[in-house]
Amino acid sequence: MIERATPLAPEISAPPADTPAPWPSNATFDTEGLRIGGLPASELADRFGTPLLVFDRQDLVSRLRAARDAFPRAFYAVKAFTSHAVLRLALDEGLDLLAASGGEVEACLRAGVPAVRIALHGRNKTDDELQLAVSSGIGLLIADGVDELLRVERIAALAGAVQPFILRVNPGVGVDTHEAIATGHEATAFGAAVPTVPGAVAQAAALPHLRFTGLHAHIGSQVPDVAPFLGEVDVLVDLAADLRRHHGLTTELLDIGGGFGITYTNERMPGLGPTAAAIIERITRRCADLRLPVPRVAAEPGRSIVGNAGVTLYRVGDRRVLGDGRTVIAVDGGMSDNVRPMLYDARYTVALANRASAAVEGTVTIVGRHCESGDVLADAVQLPGDVGPEDLLAFAATGAYTYPLASTYNRVGRPAVVAVEDAQPTLWLRREDAGDLDRLEATAARSEPHAKPAGIVFRPAEPRDARAFQSFWRAIVAEGRYVRTEEISTPTRVYRARFRDSWSDREAQVVALDGGRVVGHVFVQREVHPVTRHVATLGIAVAADHRGRGIGASLMGESLRWARGVGVEKIMLSVYPHNHAAIALYRRFGFVEEGRLVGHSRKSSGYEDEILMSVWIGEDRGA
Repeated sequence: MIERATPLAPEISAPPADTPAPWPSNATFDTEGLRIGGLPASELADRFGTPLLVFDRQDLVSRLRAARDAFPRAFYAVKAFTSHAVLRLALDEGLDLLAASGGEVEACLRAGVPAVRIALHGRNKTDDELQLAVSSGIGLLIADGVDELLRVERIAALAGAVQPFILRVNPGVGVDTHEAIATGHEATAFGAAVPTVPGAVAQAAALPHLRFTGLHAHIGSQVPDVAPFLGEVDVLVDLAADLRRHHGLTTELLDIGGGFGITYTNERMPGLGPTAAAIIERITRRCADLRLPVPRVAAEPGRSIVGNAGVTLYRVGDRRVLGDGRTVIAVDGGMSDNVRPMLYDARYTVALANRASAAVEGTVTIVGRHCESGDVLADAVQLPGDVGPEDLLAFAATGAYTYPLASTYNRVGRPAVVAVEDAQPTLWLRREDAGDLDRLEATAARSEPHAKPAGIVFRPAEPRDARAFQSFWRAIVAEGRYVRTEEISTPTRVYRARFRDSWSDREAQVVALDGGRVVGHVFVQREVHPVTRHVATLGIAVAADHRGRGIGASLMGESLRWARGVGVEKIMLSVYPHNHAAIALYRRFGFVEEGRLVGHSRKSSGYEDEILMSVWIGEDRGA
């Protein structure tokens, strides 16, 4: 189904009562533009940057509660939006969690979700994923076929566990949705074909480390009406009757999947409550007709919970008229943060978000920043004719399947995610930066050996260097940008004592001297614990007027020479993200990023993150 846009005019404070609204329930428009949870979109954009995904937290909680109340058992479909904050909200509101991969199981566990509250489904699960599921004790496995169940039996037997499972069925039900997200018709590769289900379930149920619990089906996403769900449950109930009649197996749980549609533009969806009521009534009546015990009904809403609760904000870069006469507005996001328009022909309601406008509306195309002609976020939408650079645009209903599908194409980090409630914003996911994008680099170029700069002497520090070092260090600290220290209170005699043994098995302190002046210094010290004695920590500084001359590289070379001489195998350091020159130097010597300490330095200018970097200089450790 290709959705057609009917954008909401920015001067309207709320959608008309007789049309479905794509905006969060606590979103309004006034003379200052869009407000979400009482907070102006412009204030959010100024504080957190753009693109920015904003959730109306109160609206999200309301939707979680509606899902919980609509079905006897509700799973939040984690794949729709996977954030620890949302996973905890779903758990706290009484929903269980549905994971589609081992990574999503890990996310749930790390968010503090009890394993018994997690279900794992997905096609072609790996042995590692099944091992994780069984060993962690997840409450339910949704198996895609009998071959998978045989693998689970072997894994559960080794673990001495009994794994509850339900079998996914392909019910052969078509849905009026985009073909890429229709999953229940006969041509899809999901689940067991109906004729094979009784035999598969009977075979698996006879195994000692598997426990049959029920049946599952999923017919697609963005399902526009109730009828396909009713066709699906008819198939499932008939299968439950067959299993009871011929194999003596009771179906305790019927999981009808998710895919409940939401409003993106002008779609009219039946709503979760009426859909659930119709499904449960149909199952109850069919079971009565077949004299079956009524199974517990479960569903897996994801999009219908987070979709309309989220809004994406973009900053306009330019506006131009193309040779074919179209007006194009370029924004600072695109296919890296929302690929749905390119994958599914998705359409969105778009509005001017930072102000009201009385200008006549015109038809525009909104394009992203990426090097692709297909990077079109919205085609043929209506916006005021005066929308231009620095304005904000808001895309409604972006809470589902935008961030999870986001990429780092063109080395553009994924956007920040913020929740707002009662005019108070809370950061859920920070914006990815260059440090994050490098964190998986396993190797880097090495820059050794290298020529030392002419006229500079490099040697271990000596007590006579103490006063010159103190002057050097005071100037570094005064810059206020690159080191933790903000005040110098250490007397000269302390430095003099430290420099008496500056090249030992425990540490090395090397100075770079230009005449009698200290213009560079490196300090590298090994850890004392026996388990980490192969690791050393490094700190380095170069005088401002001597940077760019190779002094830093020479000091790094000296520290590596010391480390290898005393058996150190790994060197670690921390650096502020804005210190680009230092990061580039470290990368030249093979340092890679291992993580980030958020807000780790509390300086007079505010909190600073620190990036952790390391280089392995020992022999191959078998990684």
